Amino acid sequence: MTPALDFGLEGPLRAALELPRDAPSLALVGASGTGKTFALVRRALQLASDGAPVLLTAPSDSGVARLRALAGDASLVACAPLGRLAFEVLRLSRPGDQAIEEIDEARAAILFESVGADLFSLEWAEFVSAEIDPEITGMRAPERFADAAFRLIRKLRSSLVSPEEFKRLGLSGATEFYAHPPHFSNPDLLMATSERYRDSLRVTPAELERQRLAEIDLVRVLAHLYDAYLTSLVDHGWMTAIDAVYEATHALRADEALRGEVRSRYAAAAVDDAQDLTRAQIALLEAIFGAELRGVTLAGDEMQATRGFAIGAAGSTALRGAATTIVFERDRRSLPEIGRAARFGHDPAAVREALEAGDAVAIYRAPDPREEERYVADEVVRLLATGVPAARIAVVVRNLRCAHGFFDALLARDVPLDVAGAINPFDFPIVGDALAALWAAVDPFRHDYLLRNLQCPWLRLSDASIAALCADPPDAQPLLFELPEEIDDEARAARSGSERALRLGRNVTGGDVDASLDPEARERVVAFRQARERWETAARSLPIGALARLILDETALGCLPPNARGRFERSLIDRLLAAIDAFEVREPLASLDDFLAYAAKVAAAETDLLALEPGDPDAVRVLDVEAAKGYEFEAVFVPGLRAGAWPRYYSPDAFLFMPSAGMIAKDNVGESSAARTAKFTYALYRYKLKEKYHAEERRAFYCAASRARRRLFLSASGTPTKGVGAPEMLAEFERQA
Repeated sequence: MTPALDFGLEGPLRAALELPRDAPSLALVGASGTGKTFALVRRALQLASDGAPVLLTAPSDSGVARLRALAGDASLVACAPLGRLAFEVLRLSRPGDQAIEEIDEARAAILFESVGADLFSLEWAEFVSAEIDPEITGMRAPERFADAAFRLIRKLRSSLVSPEEFKRLGLSGATEFYAHPPHFSNPDLLMATSERYRDSLRVTPAELERQRLAEIDLVRVLAHLYDAYLTSLVDHGWMTAIDAVYEATHALRADEALRGEVRSRYAAAAVDDAQDLTRAQIALLEAIFGAELRGVTLAGDEMQATRGFAIGAAGSTALRGAATTIVFERDRRSLPEIGRAARFGHDPAAVREALEAGDAVAIYRAPDPREEERYVADEVVRLLATGVPAARIAVVVRNLRCAHGFFDALLARDVPLDVAGAINPFDFPIVGDALAALWAAVDPFRHDYLLRNLQCPWLRLSDASIAALCADPPDAQPLLFELPEEIDDEARAARSGSERALRLGRNVTGGDVDASLDPEARERVVAFRQARERWETAARSLPIGALARLILDETALGCLPPNARGRFERSLIDRLLAAIDAFEVREPLASLDDFLAYAAKVAAAETDLLALEPGDPDAVRVLDVEAAKGYEFEAVFVPGLRAGAWPRYYSPDAFLFMPSAGMIAKDNVGESSAARTAKFTYALYRYKLKEKYHAEERRAFYCAASRARRRLFLSASGTPTKGVGAPEMLAEFERQA
C-alpha cells in the first residue's frame, strides 16, 4: 500500500526509486515541503515489496510515528525508532540475558541524582583526602551542577565518548591549552568580549596555572560521575535509548556474527530527519550496513538542523557525505511568499516580496505578552469561523514552558486545544489537582496536597471553612508539656509546622471541627471523608491503575466542564493515567503511593527530558519546533519573535566539552575577581558559539514557518531591544516591510 500522497514519478522521485537497493548511501535533500519524506517512504515500500526486510526509522519517536502513518501498511516495513533497533541488537548479542529494561531520560536523571548524592555532600574519598579541591566550577549550586553534568553525559553517550576517552580528552585538552595559551590581548578578542567579562582576559601565569588545576579537578569529578552512573545503570539492568545505541554499536563492532544476524533482518534502511541524527546513531547504522552505508537512504534538510546544541546532532555531515545525492527543489506545500518569509534569515530582502504578495504573511507587534496572546487567539477564532478545521491550525513556539498564556487565551474562547512537545505535564494545574486527589487518598497528612483538595472544584471550600479546618477543635486536649525555652526557633517552627499538618489531616478525616463549619461546607467535607474511606477499602483489592481511575472519576474527572477546557484537561488526565498504567506494568507490586513518590521526582526533572505526544487529532495544536517537524497546516502562528524568547539568549551550561579543546569551565572559582575563566571567554570568541547558537535558532524559525500552507502569522510583544544579546527577528521583518 503506497502513501495517500502522490505527485507522480517526476525526476527526483524516479531517480530515488531506480537506485539499486545495495547502492552506497543515498541522500534525499531539499527544503521543507518538497516531498523528500514521501519519496523516502515510497522507496522503502518499493524495496519491501520485493521481499527485502526494510527498516523505516527516524531519530525521534514522534518522527517514527509520522512515518508509520504515512507508510499505511506497516506490515511491509519495520517501522521503529533507532533506539528500539539498538535494544533488539543487544538482546541478540545476549541471548541468555533478557534483563535489560528500557527507561526514559527522566528515570535516568533520577538515577543520576542518586549517584551524585555523595559528590554533592562532599563525601567522596578524593574530597576527604583533599586530592580534589571541592571548590570546583558549578559546585556552589549543586542542583545546577547535577543538571549540567547529566546533560553533558547524555551528549557524550550520543557521541560515543566513553568515560575513559572523556577523561583522556579532558586532560589532554587542558595540557594543550595551558601549555600554549592564546594571545589574550588580541584586539579582535577584546572587541568581541563584553566589557563586563574583559577582566577574565587579564590573567597572570599563576592565575592560569590555578585555572588549569581547577579544570583538571573538574575533569576527574565528571569522569568519576560518568563512570559511576554507567555502573549504576548496569547494576539496575536499565538503559535509555541513548545508552542502548551506544552499547549496541560497540557490540556490533566487536562481533562479526552479530553484524551478519542483524543485517539478515534488515537488508535496507530508510531514515527521515537525518539532519538530527547523533554521531552514535550514525555509527550504529555504519556498524550494520558498513562504512559506505550500503542500502541506507537518508532524507533530510540541513536548514532544519535544530538539535546540535541540545544533543550534539551531527546528521548534516552524513547528508553531505552520501555517495549519491538527489535534490528535491519544488515546494509542494507552501505558497511562494510563505517560503520566502521562512527563509528570511538567509535572504532578508525576500521579506518585502512576501509581505507585498498578499495576505499570506501577517506580522503583528503587541504592546505586551497578554495582548499578543489575545491577538493569536482571536485570529484562530476567525480562521475557524471561515471554515478552516481546528486540526489544520497550529501555534508553534520555541519553548512550551512559555506557552501557558496561549493555552489559556485559546481555551477562554472555547477553542479545542492539544499540546505536544517538550513540556513538563505536571506544570498544568489540572494535573496538580489530580495528584492532590490521589495523595489525599493515600496520605491525608500531606497538608500541601490536602489544602489543594479543599480548594479544588470537588470541595471548593471558602477561606473561612479552610481556616476552621486548620484550627484546633473547641475541646482540644492541652499539650502534656511545653517546649523547653532553649529550643531554637528553627526547631520550634518545624514542630509548629508538623502540628498544623497533623491537625488539618485529623480534622478532615476525623471530623473534630465539623461543628465549626457551615452546613454546606460540612456536607462536602463529610462526603469527601466517606469517599476516602471507600478509596482506602478499594486500595486493598484494586490494582493502582483501577484505583486511580476510581479516585479521579469522583474528583478531577467528575468536575470537568463540558467545553474545550474540559476536553483539554481530560486529555491531560488521560496521559497521567497512561503513566500510572506504565508504572504498574514495570512495578507490578508497587502501591499508589509508590507511584506518587516517583511522580514527585519526575515532576522536578529537566523539562527537556519530559514530553507529550499529540492526543487530540481534531484540535488546534500548540507545538514546539521539534514536535512540529514533519507536519503541515493550513495556518501557522509563530509567536514570541523577540530577543530572549525566539531566538533565546545563549546561556551555556556551567561547563562545555569539545574533543579538540577538552573541558571549558564557565565560572571562575577560588581566589579570583574575574567571574569567568579565560578559557571560556576565549572559546566563545574562537568557536563563535553564540553566533552558531543564534544560527540554529533561525533554522528553528524556518522549520516552524515552513509548516504553513496558506497563512503564516508572525508576532512579538514589547519594544524591540538593540539586538546585542540576541537578534530581534520580528524587528528584522518590520525593517524590511
